[in-house]
Amino acid sequence: MQLRIISKEIIKPSSPTPHHLKTHKLSLLDQLAPDIYLPIVLFYDSSSRVDDKTRTATINSTNNISRRLKNSLSKTLTHYYPFAGRVLLKDNYVIDCDDSGVPVVETLVGSNMFDVLNFPEMDTMEQLLPFNPNKKHLSTHDVTVAVQINYFHCGGVAVGFNFRHIVADGAAAIGFIKNWAKLNYSNDDHDINIDVSTKYAVVDCTNIFPPNKEISGYARSINEWQRSTECVTKRFRFNGSKIAALRREMIMEKASLNLQYRPSRFEAVCGLIWGALLAMDREKHIDSTSTKATIPVNLRTRMNPPLPEGCIGNLFHAVTCTENNEAGDGHYNKSTLARNVREFTKMVSDDFVRKVYQDGGVVFVNQYKEAVKELLKDGTNNNTTNSVRLFGFSGPIGLQYYGIDFGWGKPLWVTTVMRLNNVAMLLDTCDGKGVEAWVGLPINDMSKFEQDLGILAYASFTSSPRSRI
Repeated sequence: MQLRIISKEIIKPSSPTPHHLKTHKLSLLDQLAPDIYLPIVLFYDSSSRVDDKTRTATINSTNNISRRLKNSLSKTLTHYYPFAGRVLLKDNYVIDCDDSGVPVVETLVGSNMFDVLNFPEMDTMEQLLPFNPNKKHLSTHDVTVAVQINYFHCGGVAVGFNFRHIVADGAAAIGFIKNWAKLNYSNDDHDINIDVSTKYAVVDCTNIFPPNKEISGYARSINEWQRSTECVTKRFRFNGSKIAALRREMIMEKASLNLQYRPSRFEAVCGLIWGALLAMDREKHIDSTSTKATIPVNLRTRMNPPLPEGCIGNLFHAVTCTENNEAGDGHYNKSTLARNVREFTKMVSDDFVRKVYQDGGVVFVNQYKEAVKELLKDGTNNNTTNSVRLFGFSGPIGLQYYGIDFGWGKPLWVTTVMRLNNVAMLLDTCDGKGVEAWVGLPINDMSKFEQDLGILAYASFTSSPRSRI
């Protein structure tokens, strides 16, 4: 893919951040988040930019889009002012909201956007981001948010984002993009949902989740552990018809045990992937109790009173799910694992959260530290030849990002470009019926995972994200 940078600019908030808002405190949950970048790319078929005679994008249309995007981004940053600041980790663990701005890169791409959509490769999509998001060590000098706007020769536009995770989880990132798009679409900041984007976009959660000076080092160790082994990340697409068939199979499995259970799309895919990992680890003579799944639970709607839907920060609690062999025969079917995901995640309520993090979360912090020590007791090599596989499921399923309209219509595809070992990023398909999973595994494990009978039965390895089958 031929790509040429045409501009680089720093976009600052349209209004200076008031002095009393210059420092934003990061919470314990922010400390626990991996200090990496969350990459997101949205693809748009912007036919309004195409000249009817030449069928190529016009310079004037590109310039108009550029000016409008930068103007609306500047206005949006006034409400999301920590995103225009810099993270200070060494002493206070805060964001210095100094209005230093968000870097915006613009490029011209000489190829057709549908060449990327028809054969999506992670190496290619990384070029659509302002920088490689998979760098290992971040510092104060690394930006909080960065944007790259890519104008394709055919008229399509891809907008790529890197969000620093300790400042924004998936819900916060999507909330920011939604409100930037609303403002760009209307070009009038009064049309933004004031509850989310202005008055309550920035919330201080340190009274519920006060930071802890000891825990950051342990969180960094987990981050390094996830990146320690060379891994491969591949895309598995579960179309709507396959998801429906998988859910029916799980319903029947549970009915045979006199249990009523109807899995969600997320639970069904988690159960399928987790089952494939258990089968693979069983061949390595790894105890099934040592293959665990972690699921982040969004706390915004579970707290009482609820927190704003798109407020910044990391407002999730990660639960660790263990297997539960209901049949008692030593085998773990997909439906059992999917149901485990539901049972563990539904425990997370307002009472649960306040109990876990009471008294500054002292008990939780000590338990977290001991768990990290146990996980790393065989060293930092995350290759599952050790005694434990901790596999993470994440992703912004259900956050309505296929409705994000900058004024060019709804996106054709929304995806991520994240490379993490033993992690699956799950996203909606464009029709809202399927699931796309970007799965990261050690190289040797990936070849076995792809041959799992359940994965072969329900996943597509090559279909375009444009497919609605």
